[in-house]
Parts: sequence; C-alpha cells; structure tokens
Amino acid sequence: MAISSQELLERYRRYSNDLMEILRLRTKPVGVALIDRDPDEAGISVFRPLRHFRRKLTFCQMTAAARYYDMGMAATLEDMACPGEIIIFGFAEPPDYFLDGSLSYGLYTRTKEAGKALDNSLPRLPVGKYKALLTMPLDNVIYEPQVVMIYGTPGQMVKLVTAYVYVSGEKVTLSASGKAGSDTAVVETILTGKPRLALPGYGDRIVGHVEDYEMLFVTPASLLGDIIDALKEQNKSNFIVYPPMPSIFYRVDFNSIPVIGHLYDRFLKEIDERIRKERGGGGG
Repeated sequence: MAISSQELLERYRRYSNDLMEILRLRTKPVGVALIDRDPDEAGISVFRPLRHFRRKLTFCQMTAAARYYDMGMAATLEDMACPGEIIIFGFAEPPDYFLDGSLSYGLYTRTKEAGKALDNSLPRLPVGKYKALLTMPLDNVIYEPQVVMIYGTPGQMVKLVTAYVYVSGEKVTLSASGKAGSDTAVVETILTGKPRLALPGYGDRIVGHVEDYEMLFVTPASLLGDIIDALKEQNKSNFIVYPPMPSIFYRVDFNSIPVIGHLYDRFLKEIDERIRKERGGGGG
C-alpha cells in the first residue's frame, strides 16, 4: 500500500534509526516493494531511471542509491538494465538460453550441465505478477515495503540472526552461488516469508558498490518490529551485543613473549615474592 499514514511512515523511520543505532550500520537499511501497477498509476512520485537519469539501471544500483544517497526509486521493465533481475523478479519469461546452461557455462560453471543446474535453481517470481520494483531508504519509505535489506559486517549479521532466532527458534538460511546475490535473496524472502542471509554477488559489488566485507540480511518487513524488539532485549544481557564485548578478565601469560618473556615472568614472580615477605607470608 502507498504510504499515506504518518504513523506508518514514523514506524519505519523508527525502525531504521533503531537498526542504525543498535547495529552501528554504515549505510541505511533499504525497503523493497513490488507492485502490480505502474508507479504513476499508483500515485507514487519517485525517481525513475529512464525519466530522470536517461539510462536504465540495475537493482544493485537502485539499492545503492537508497542506502548511499537516500534516494527512492521505481523501475518498470523499460527501466531495468540487468537481464538476470528481469527474469528473477518475473518481469519477463526467461528465454531458452537462460535455462539451458549457456548463462553460467564458462564463467560460473565448468560445464554446461552444471550451468543448467545452477540457473534453474535460482528462485523466480511468477511472470507478470508485478509491474514495478521500488527501492527506498527505510527512514523515508514512499510505499509499504515487503522486505527490508540490511547490509553489514559478518558480526552485524550474527546479531540479526540471533535476534530472529530469539523470537522464532528457527535458523536463518544462507544460500550462495556467487551470482545474483541480492535479488535472489529478496525473492526467496518474498516466497518463503522468512529472513535470508546472502553473500552479495559480483554484480552487487561491481555496480552496486557493496564493500568487500559486507554481507546481506533480508527480512520480511512484517517481522522487522519483532526482530528489533529482540535486538533491544538481548542488548540488556551485555553478552549478545554489537560489537561483541571482549573478555578481559584473565591472567596474561607474559612468559609467552619471545626473547624477553622469561625476564617479564621472572620480574613478576620477584614482585609477588617481595609482597609476600612484606606481608609476613614467609619465604627466605
């Protein structure tokens, strides 16, 4: 649904701020929605790749625009630059050579047979179900998102996983093939209704400017409130926090330091012995 309620807008703004603060994210979470009408027909005023940039853009670029530049964007089939996302999001039927292994053979797989297995394993939304794809910074959504994408370090991903496990008791699945990382994670989340971890692929990293250290957590927007509540509750433990609190209350073994370690160890033992004598603890 289009965002008309100030209460709904404030909810997602609060969600975004909570995630940024609790996880110390470097970039904003991104809301994603697929709609069955042209954005103009739905009354959605937002950047359009061809209209405003005079070029087609990829889903990776649209996501980057949201998280780096706070730009909401909508794309119909004519705006989409990536063949893979057109097929995965169901905006067109895949041609035969997309499914016979040709698309991965020699690049992602050694054999055409392996390429066929890989390409047919990628999730796809029903063809024709949706007419437009929206990407939005979560703190300024223009349409209620179906899923939310959160980019971060592996440590931040662990915190999100533990939050989901806290409320559901279920593991979070990570499946990766090196290609179509973000769009397949979004589609899998829509199809299953459950969060997914993803390793962003080469397209994400080359044109979407996903950093080398970043992973992706995708969750249904409907679960985000519970996940954030779990993040807050677990923070109270002072154990499941981000960044992790280091364990510091242990005795350092200075004797393990090369060359001079034995001298440090000897000195500390001499100090302990002197203290015992001063307190009348014997010795001598």
